[in-house]
Amino acid sequence: MGLAPQRYSLGAIVLHWLIAAALAFQIVFAESLEGPRGPDLFARYQLHKSVGISILLLSVLRLGWRFIAPRPAPVSGPRWAMTLSGLVHFGFYFFMIAAPVTGWIIVSTSRIKVETLLFGSIPWPHLPVPASWGKPAEFLHHVMPNVAIALLVLHVAGALRHQYLLGTPILARMLPGGQGKAIGALMTAAAIMLGGVILGKVIDPGGAVEATRPAATAAEPVTATAQPATPAAAEDTAVPEAEAEAEAEDATAEETPEAEPRNWVVAKGGTLGFSARWNGEPVDGRFARWTATILFAPEALDASKIDVGIDLASVDTGDGQRDGTLAGSDFFDTGKFAKATYRASKFKALGGNRYRADGTLTLRGVTKSVPLNFTLDIKGDKARARGSATIDRTSFGVGQGDYASTAEIAGPVAVSFDFQATARD
Repeated sequence: MGLAPQRYSLGAIVLHWLIAAALAFQIVFAESLEGPRGPDLFARYQLHKSVGISILLLSVLRLGWRFIAPRPAPVSGPRWAMTLSGLVHFGFYFFMIAAPVTGWIIVSTSRIKVETLLFGSIPWPHLPVPASWGKPAEFLHHVMPNVAIALLVLHVAGALRHQYLLGTPILARMLPGGQGKAIGALMTAAAIMLGGVILGKVIDPGGAVEATRPAATAAEPVTATAQPATPAAAEDTAVPEAEAEAEAEDATAEETPEAEPRNWVVAKGGTLGFSARWNGEPVDGRFARWTATILFAPEALDASKIDVGIDLASVDTGDGQRDGTLAGSDFFDTGKFAKATYRASKFKALGGNRYRADGTLTLRGVTKSVPLNFTLDIKGDKARARGSATIDRTSFGVGQGDYASTAEIAGPVAVSFDFQATARD
């Protein structure tokens, strides 16, 4: 049997400090998981879950590595010191696995099911555990950071005792290049832990979500989206519409019985977007896949009609985990209602290039009347349409359970579109 190595293997060293930095990050970052629910807090929880599962996977790998890779022999000492050292090491392994698992149980037993996507891209399943496990897991999960801090203090104190009081170069075993008193090793260890702490304080996952928020306009890359309409705004728009009635009636009267609507094909690049408010913060998104059948001509409004189909699973708010929640049973429930449709066959000219469509929206199996104001600019066989409408999500059952309340997520949702089309007569 060969001699035990003087230092841990490179794999053990890398795993040790990755886990240590991630734990420091999690403990500090947990302080930011307070406050009103909204897009920013949602993003923070998703990052917290992603780092937690990463710690779990790294810890399982580290435990396996411990059994297959040679490691230095235990440092001899008094029985009490060796017993305490063994308990601290066991406590760390227990914490590194139990803390993520209890968090996983909390997510899996929550009344509000939120899909977990590790770092916004890798799906992670829920645990098939009974709901009764949720409360005990939550208690343990909130107690464990304090236990981890106590274990860290004991672990560091023991390492420093060996290094500086007993003269055992123990720090050099876990950091390559340490010699003698291992000042360099000590500074490296401190830098790694400090880096985790600083990241936990300054990182802003909500800012990253804001940066990836999709545009809601079509022909050019503009990031502005329509804001939800207020009752006051609705009253303001009613006045010019009323003033335009006479002109609208004249325009309708000028229609000729022989006029036929034109068939329009929507060009690529069109955008169908929406804007909601969550605790006062805007949540903007779009649908990546939608189709439109359009028969329309200003001189043939009575014969015009539009039929729009929306693939609800293509929702995109710039956050994959939030998109998964929107597609779930609490919101769009795409498993049962894959598409939403908007159909209109009644139009009114409001003067100039402005029109109103009085149509119906079918969403989650509920059909409601939704008026839609839009502008249409036609030049020969080319046209550009831009418009907006405001719907009440609660009228369609979008938002079940805790999400049904408008205290956090406002009821009005602004829908906007901007696209270009070519006539195919």
